[in-house]
Amino acid sequence: MKGVLIRFKIFLRYTAFWTFFAVCFAVMFVFLVAAVMGITSGVMLAVLGTAIIMFKASFIITELAPELMLFGGLCGAFFTAFLGLTAIKMGFGVSRLFFRVKRRCDRLREQ
Repeated sequence: MKGVLIRFKIFLRYTAFWTFFAVCFAVMFVFLVAAVMGITSGVMLAVLGTAIIMFKASFIITELAPELMLFGGLCGAFFTAFLGLTAIKMGFGVSRLFFRVKRRCDRLREQ
């Protein structure tokens, strides 16, 4: 009876970890996609705003002011880069959690 209870505890721990991993993977995927899209579009928006300011190309019709394009693009690029780094940090955290769960389950098996 004791062996069944230990196996059930191990099963519950691994199930909880894999559920947590699936949620973290989804969040990490969204953050990394946002980083890929946001960094490139933010940099391109900043470059376009800089070009309009430098060449006084006011004939380029945009809805945004060139200063807003420049600083908004850079702000967006840095924010989405932060999201990407957060996703990487989450990956390291999940990896450490897996090793903790595995170590604990190995100790339970030895009992």
